[in-house]
Amino acid sequence: MTKIDVSIIIVNYKTPKLLFACIKSIYDFSNQFTFEVIVVDNNSDDNSEESIKSNFKEVIWINAGSNLGFGTANNIGIEKSKGEFTLLLNSDTELYENVIYKSIEFYKEISLKKRIGLLGCRVEHRNKELQPSCNYYWAGIKEEFQANPIAIFLRERILNLKKLRGINKYEKLNVNHEMTWLGVPFALIKTNIIKENQFDPNFFMYSEDEELNFRLSNKGYKSYYYSDAGVYHIIGGSSSDNFKRNRQIFASKLLFILKTRGKAYLMIYILILKLNIKLDNLLNPKNEVL
Repeated sequence: MTKIDVSIIIVNYKTPKLLFACIKSIYDFSNQFTFEVIVVDNNSDDNSEESIKSNFKEVIWINAGSNLGFGTANNIGIEKSKGEFTLLLNSDTELYENVIYKSIEFYKEISLKKRIGLLGCRVEHRNKELQPSCNYYWAGIKEEFQANPIAIFLRERILNLKKLRGINKYEKLNVNHEMTWLGVPFALIKTNIIKENQFDPNFFMYSEDEELNFRLSNKGYKSYYYSDAGVYHIIGGSSSDNFKRNRQIFASKLLFILKTRGKAYLMIYILILKLNIKLDNLLNPKNEVL
């Protein structure tokens, strides 16, 4: 059996042009290692499969049969992974250099000193401006409490302290470093680790990556960012309905809090959130959301 260094998993849903460009870039900019590309299609019902199979015969195509969501579709690909490493890659990314090989080498280097889980790379717009994929706190009460207008006044005006949402996510994007949790679109991990710690299928989309990071963190795995290689990411390329997207993000965030902290914690979080909204509306009545 041929040794495979990395299994590249791409979940696809109605992004035929983006998917084609993504896979083409993998073949154009990947060398010095062996790989397989696994596409899990969430019932796109378009020409994605025909386009990919006719141009990239080596790609393993899996039809999910219905739209199972991001995490569950990834789990299907993870089960099929044969590489030493698994790369979770969004369909709206493109490689412009040998980023996978460089990331694997960095992963191996860090693994000599740390127990590493997920590794991310630079994520960029086409004009090379950086997009933050590093996160430095978990969603929860502390975050929402520090968004409270009264707390903001006390912390920033009197105590001169920064709140969590004031953390500059761009500050460290030019250096290698450990972070609290890594967001996909590019996430490299040892296959044996991800097979044992798959995505929670209760998440349809969004927050499933934070929840996965949370479980890995509780088991002692660290998330890292590698700054010396990157990919392009077309923001919003796989989602055009912002209203629906924002509703899904909020629902998934509540589910993340429930799953990781429990019902009592979630209720306190919601109470603080409601209080914040009321205070914001009192202080800024023109911004009130009906």
